[in-house]
Amino acid sequence: ARPAQAVMKGVSNEGSNTDMMQQFQQKKAKQSTDGLKHEDVDLMMCTDLVDQSKTTALNSCSSHASLLEVLQANPDDKALASDADQQLLLKVLFKEKVNVSAVELRFDQPPPDGEEETYAKPRLVKLFTNRDMNFDDVEEVGASAQTLVETAEATKARITCGGSKFQRVESLVVFVEEAADPEASRSFINRLCIIGHQAKNYHAVYG
Repeated sequence: ARPAQAVMKGVSNEGSNTDMMQQFQQKKAKQSTDGLKHEDVDLMMCTDLVDQSKTTALNSCSSHASLLEVLQANPDDKALASDADQQLLLKVLFKEKVNVSAVELRFDQPPPDGEEETYAKPRLVKLFTNRDMNFDDVEEVGASAQTLVETAEATKARITCGGSKFQRVESLVVFVEEAADPEASRSFINRLCIIGHQAKNYHAVYG
Protein backbone atom coordinates (compact mmCIF):
# COMPACT_ATOMS: atom_id res chain seq x y z
CA ALA A 1 0.00 0.00 0.00
CA ARG A 2 2.85 2.35 0.81
CA PRO A 3 4.36 2.36 -2.70
CA ALA A 4 0.93 3.17 -4.10
CA GLN A 5 0.60 6.00 -1.61
CA ALA A 6 4.03 7.23 -2.55
CA VAL A 7 3.12 7.21 -6.21
CA MET A 8 -0.11 9.03 -5.52
CA LYS A 9 1.78 11.54 -3.41
CA GLY A 10 4.19 12.12 -6.26
CA VAL A 11 1.33 12.67 -8.68
CA SER A 12 -0.29 15.10 -6.28
CA ASN A 13 2.92 17.10 -5.95
CA GLU A 14 3.33 17.21 -9.69
CA GLY A 15 -0.24 18.45 -10.05
CA SER A 16 0.37 21.14 -7.44
CA ASN A 17 3.53 22.21 -9.23
CA THR A 18 1.60 22.41 -12.49
CA ASP A 19 -1.10 24.52 -10.83
CA MET A 20 1.52 26.83 -9.36
CA MET A 21 3.19 27.20 -12.74
CA GLN A 22 -0.13 28.02 -14.40
CA GLN A 23 -0.92 30.59 -11.70
CA PHE A 24 2.52 32.14 -12.16
CA GLN A 25 2.09 32.29 -15.94
CA GLN A 26 -1.39 33.81 -15.58
CA LYS A 27 -0.06 36.42 -13.15
CA LYS A 28 2.83 37.19 -15.49
CA ALA A 29 0.45 37.50 -18.44
CA LYS A 30 -1.78 39.85 -16.44
CA GLN A 31 1.19 42.01 -15.51
CA SER A 32 2.16 42.13 -19.17
CA THR A 33 -1.37 43.14 -20.15
CA ASP A 34 -1.50 45.77 -17.41
CA GLY A 35 1.75 47.16 -18.73
CA LEU A 36 0.10 47.76 -22.08
CA LYS A 37 -2.74 49.81 -20.63
CA HIS A 38 -2.62 53.53 -21.36
CA GLU A 39 -4.04 56.45 -19.48
CA ASP A 40 -6.35 58.65 -21.53
CA VAL A 41 -4.84 62.11 -22.04
CA ASP A 42 -5.23 65.21 -24.19
CA LEU A 43 -3.60 63.91 -27.36
CA MET A 44 -2.38 67.35 -28.48
CA MET A 45 -1.07 68.60 -25.14
CA CYS A 46 0.35 65.38 -23.70
CA THR A 47 1.63 63.47 -26.75
CA ASP A 48 3.15 64.14 -30.17
CA LEU A 49 0.59 61.89 -31.90
CA VAL A 50 -1.25 64.73 -33.69
CA ASP A 51 0.16 65.25 -37.18
CA GLN A 52 0.25 69.04 -37.14
CA SER A 53 1.37 69.32 -40.76
CA LYS A 54 -1.80 67.59 -42.00
CA THR A 55 -4.32 68.85 -39.42
CA THR A 56 -6.48 71.57 -40.96
CA ALA A 57 -9.78 73.43 -40.80
CA LEU A 58 -12.12 74.00 -43.75
CA ASN A 59 -14.14 77.24 -43.93
CA SER A 60 -12.19 78.85 -41.10
CA CYS A 61 -11.63 82.59 -40.99
CA SER A 62 -7.95 83.45 -41.44
CA SER A 63 -8.21 86.56 -39.25
CA HIS A 64 -8.96 84.44 -36.18
CA ALA A 65 -7.23 81.50 -34.45
CA SER A 66 -6.06 78.43 -36.32
CA LEU A 67 -7.11 74.88 -35.51
CA LEU A 68 -3.70 74.15 -34.01
CA GLU A 69 -4.08 77.11 -31.66
CA VAL A 70 -7.37 75.85 -30.21
CA LEU A 71 -5.97 72.32 -29.93
CA GLN A 72 -3.43 73.88 -27.54
CA ALA A 73 -4.27 75.17 -24.05
CA ASN A 74 -5.18 78.59 -25.51
CA PRO A 75 -5.05 80.64 -22.27
CA ASP A 76 -5.79 83.82 -24.24
CA ASP A 77 -9.14 82.39 -25.36
CA LYS A 78 -8.52 82.98 -29.03
CA ALA A 79 -11.44 81.87 -31.18
CA LEU A 80 -11.44 79.63 -34.21
CA ALA A 81 -14.31 80.97 -36.32
CA SER A 82 -16.05 79.91 -39.50
CA ASP A 83 -15.95 82.13 -42.56
CA ALA A 84 -18.54 81.93 -45.36
CA ASP A 85 -21.29 80.46 -43.17
CA GLN A 86 -21.81 78.74 -39.80
CA GLN A 87 -20.23 75.40 -40.70
CA LEU A 88 -16.72 74.31 -39.71
CA LEU A 89 -14.98 71.10 -40.79
CA LEU A 90 -12.01 70.34 -38.56
CA LYS A 91 -9.69 67.56 -39.72
CA VAL A 92 -7.29 66.10 -37.16
CA LEU A 93 -4.81 63.49 -38.40
CA PHE A 94 -2.61 61.28 -36.24
CA LYS A 95 0.91 59.95 -36.77
CA GLU A 96 -0.04 56.62 -35.19
CA LYS A 97 -3.38 54.90 -34.64
CA VAL A 98 -5.15 56.11 -31.48
CA ASN A 99 -8.14 55.09 -29.39
CA VAL A 100 -10.38 58.10 -28.75
CA SER A 101 -12.49 58.11 -25.57
CA ALA A 102 -13.96 61.62 -25.71
CA VAL A 103 -13.97 64.92 -27.56
CA GLU A 104 -14.48 68.15 -25.64
CA LEU A 105 -15.23 71.63 -26.98
CA ARG A 106 -15.20 74.95 -25.17
CA PHE A 107 -16.94 78.05 -26.53
CA ASP A 108 -17.15 80.77 -23.89
CA GLN A 109 -15.34 83.70 -25.53
CA PRO A 110 -16.72 84.67 -28.95
CA PRO A 111 -14.90 87.22 -31.06
CA PRO A 112 -16.45 90.69 -31.00
CA ASP A 113 -19.18 91.08 -33.59
CA GLY A 114 -18.21 93.12 -36.61
CA GLU A 115 -20.32 95.30 -38.86
CA GLU A 116 -21.26 92.31 -41.00
CA GLU A 117 -20.24 89.31 -38.88
CA THR A 118 -21.99 87.91 -35.82
CA TYR A 119 -20.76 84.87 -33.91
CA ALA A 120 -22.51 82.06 -32.05
CA LYS A 121 -21.39 78.90 -30.28
CA PRO A 122 -22.05 75.50 -31.90
CA ARG A 123 -25.42 73.82 -31.55
CA LEU A 124 -24.94 70.57 -33.53
CA VAL A 125 -21.52 68.90 -33.63
CA LYS A 126 -20.79 65.59 -35.39
CA LEU A 127 -17.74 63.33 -35.37
CA PHE A 128 -16.48 61.14 -38.21
CA THR A 129 -13.54 58.74 -38.02
CA ASN A 130 -11.09 57.46 -40.61
CA ARG A 131 -12.58 59.40 -43.52
CA ASP A 132 -11.03 61.99 -45.80
CA MET A 133 -14.04 64.29 -45.99
CA ASN A 134 -15.15 67.66 -47.25
CA PHE A 135 -18.49 69.46 -46.94
CA ASP A 136 -20.06 67.45 -49.77
CA ASP A 137 -19.50 64.20 -47.85
CA VAL A 138 -21.11 65.06 -44.52
CA GLU A 139 -24.66 64.68 -45.80
CA GLU A 140 -23.95 61.24 -47.23
CA VAL A 141 -22.03 59.63 -44.38
CA GLY A 142 -23.47 58.70 -41.00
CA ALA A 143 -21.72 60.33 -38.05
CA SER A 144 -19.76 58.14 -35.65
CA ALA A 145 -21.11 60.29 -32.78
CA GLN A 146 -22.77 63.66 -32.28
CA THR A 147 -23.99 66.08 -29.64
CA LEU A 148 -26.63 68.78 -29.47
CA VAL A 149 -25.92 71.84 -27.30
CA GLU A 150 -29.41 72.77 -26.14
CA THR A 151 -28.97 75.14 -23.20
CA ALA A 152 -28.22 78.82 -23.71
CA GLU A 153 -25.87 78.85 -20.70
CA ALA A 154 -23.65 76.00 -21.92
CA THR A 155 -20.01 76.92 -22.55
CA LYS A 156 -18.69 73.37 -23.01
CA ALA A 157 -19.71 70.16 -24.72
CA ARG A 158 -18.38 66.64 -24.27
CA ILE A 159 -18.93 63.81 -26.72
CA THR A 160 -18.22 60.38 -25.26
CA CYS A 161 -16.67 58.15 -27.89
CA GLY A 162 -17.39 54.45 -27.53
CA GLY A 163 -17.37 51.40 -29.74
CA SER A 164 -15.14 50.12 -32.50
CA LYS A 165 -15.45 53.29 -34.61
CA PHE A 166 -13.22 55.11 -32.14
CA GLN A 167 -10.60 52.36 -31.91
CA ARG A 168 -7.42 52.52 -34.00
CA VAL A 169 -8.34 55.94 -35.38
CA GLU A 170 -6.06 57.48 -37.99
CA SER A 171 -8.10 60.64 -38.59
CA LEU A 172 -10.94 62.45 -36.84
CA VAL A 173 -13.29 65.00 -38.40
CA VAL A 174 -15.16 67.39 -36.09
CA PHE A 175 -18.04 68.97 -38.00
CA VAL A 176 -19.84 72.00 -36.61
CA GLU A 177 -23.08 71.76 -38.58
CA GLU A 178 -25.19 74.45 -36.90
CA ALA A 179 -24.64 77.40 -34.59
CA ALA A 180 -26.85 78.04 -31.58
CA ASP A 181 -28.18 81.28 -33.07
CA PRO A 182 -29.69 80.66 -36.52
CA GLU A 183 -29.28 84.35 -37.31
CA ALA A 184 -25.52 84.39 -36.62
CA SER A 185 -23.30 84.53 -39.66
CA ARG A 186 -20.47 82.47 -38.12
CA SER A 187 -19.80 79.82 -35.48
CA PHE A 188 -16.76 79.69 -33.19
CA ILE A 189 -14.92 77.54 -30.65
CA ASN A 190 -12.13 78.41 -28.19
CA ARG A 191 -10.82 74.93 -27.47
CA LEU A 192 -10.90 71.46 -29.00
CA CYS A 193 -9.63 68.65 -26.79
CA ILE A 194 -9.30 65.09 -28.10
CA ILE A 195 -8.88 62.59 -25.27
CA GLY A 196 -7.46 59.13 -25.78
CA HIS A 197 -4.27 57.10 -26.05
CA GLN A 198 -2.10 55.39 -28.63
CA ALA A 199 -3.58 52.13 -29.86
CA LYS A 200 -1.66 48.91 -29.33
CA ASN A 201 0.59 47.87 -32.17
CA TYR A 202 -0.44 44.22 -32.46
CA HIS A 203 2.41 43.37 -34.82
CA ALA A 204 4.92 44.64 -32.28
CA VAL A 205 3.25 42.87 -29.35
CA TYR A 206 2.46 39.52 -30.92
CA GLY A 207 4.48 39.38 -34.11
